[in-house]
Amino acid sequence: MVDSAVGSVEYERFEQHLVAGGEHLRKNRVVEARAEFQAALQLRPEDRKALGLVGLTAFRLQEYGDALTVYQKLVDGFPTDASYRLNLGLVHLKLGKPDAAIAELMRTRELDPSMSKAVGYLGLAYARQGQYLQAYESFKQVGQEDLASEMQQYLNAAQVAEVKARLEGGREAAAPVAIERAGEISTPIESVPDMTDEVEITIEPERAPSQPAPTRAATSDEPAPPDEFDDAESAPGAVVAELNQGVISQAVRIAMPSAAAESAATRGAAGHQPPLTLSEFATARLIRPDDSDHPFEISAGGVLVVRVRGRVMSRTEGVIVSGGELAYEPATRRVRGAAVDEPFGGERPLFIVTGEGHLVASPLGNHFAAVSLDDDVLYLREDLVFSFEERLRWENGFVPGSDAKISVVQFRGTGCVALRTHRPTLAVKLAPQRVLYVDADALAGWVGRVVPRVVAPAAGGEASALFVECSGEGVVLLECEDDESGTAEEP
Repeated sequence: MVDSAVGSVEYERFEQHLVAGGEHLRKNRVVEARAEFQAALQLRPEDRKALGLVGLTAFRLQEYGDALTVYQKLVDGFPTDASYRLNLGLVHLKLGKPDAAIAELMRTRELDPSMSKAVGYLGLAYARQGQYLQAYESFKQVGQEDLASEMQQYLNAAQVAEVKARLEGGREAAAPVAIERAGEISTPIESVPDMTDEVEITIEPERAPSQPAPTRAATSDEPAPPDEFDDAESAPGAVVAELNQGVISQAVRIAMPSAAAESAATRGAAGHQPPLTLSEFATARLIRPDDSDHPFEISAGGVLVVRVRGRVMSRTEGVIVSGGELAYEPATRRVRGAAVDEPFGGERPLFIVTGEGHLVASPLGNHFAAVSLDDDVLYLREDLVFSFEERLRWENGFVPGSDAKISVVQFRGTGCVALRTHRPTLAVKLAPQRVLYVDADALAGWVGRVVPRVVAPAAGGEASALFVECSGEGVVLLECEDDESGTAEEP
């Protein structure tokens, strides 16, 4: 118990450092952010999230040697993670090592063909090497016509025709990607709330000492050039302006379109949508069940990905895809630590799923949520439980006074639980010495020292309505369609 308590305190401190670092990063206090992430890494030296965030801050501080060390370690530890390969390639590109950048970016594309950014960055690396034909083809492939035209001046008509014929013969150009924003580092940061997993970093121009910077007349619909800002990163949509030897000139100042403008340009007028490219169609809502270590994940379309690595308890209702070698046997309820001859889950039972593989389940018009417990206690209504890790301790029971009509599952320990609710969930704070009366149909569960009890409706209320009186202290979990909690507190 002592070791468990120490571990829980250490993990809490680790999370606090990540959250504090995230706050600093949002306010562009990169030095302070790095200090917090390094403190988190000292507590968990092998944690990939903390390590990736240290690499991110090193990159933003232009300490590219340190960033190289971090991302090389991540690639060595997770060789099939395409995002780490992409980041390593960008670091090599910034360090002026296009050969190494090309190797990593090509491997990125092999691991994840949907990463069109890698193709654009390959174009930049090829341009730095003077491989204008390969750079031209890369830019054409991702729809970057301005950059492609910069390369075309170094090619003859036969070379241009060859590339166009090759693309038209089976590799249509994908939707344009903002590859000019070279330096975006993507880092998994699930533990840092409200942060995007891509942070823009702009590579400054690298001019030859004797070579004046090329110029271009600005048009009325173009943004101000990055040169007009004291800090290039403060310019909205700032892009890479120039690479060495003037190969990609400052004429390449293309503002990244807003999501609304990009959507309008892609879809056309209201009610008219042109065909998607095959790449767009295949990746717009792509689910990657093998690309994470998390036991549960909410993915595109609100589906739940359940990853089985040994044993998992799960329903199979709504499962639309499964993979791997999996076996199923019915799960039974557990009362006072002993299994009983009753199906767990009632008419929609849970199964003990064993083996190595994954399930992808549709929400069926409902809402999935996944919760991670760290030596915690959670109570959930049994019909809402969709899946959970068997390493959790669990027991079935009922809300007192419900005549066994409101079945509840208690989870204890460390592990993950996935639930599927009919409506979005809300949490209501239950203060000490106070009471909450909750509509029994809205009760989803509770956290903390909450004591529930079914009571008769108040005088004048609907005779068939049931309410759950919640006393004690903690948080009551509810299903609710709108912003109101549907509860009333006793005066």
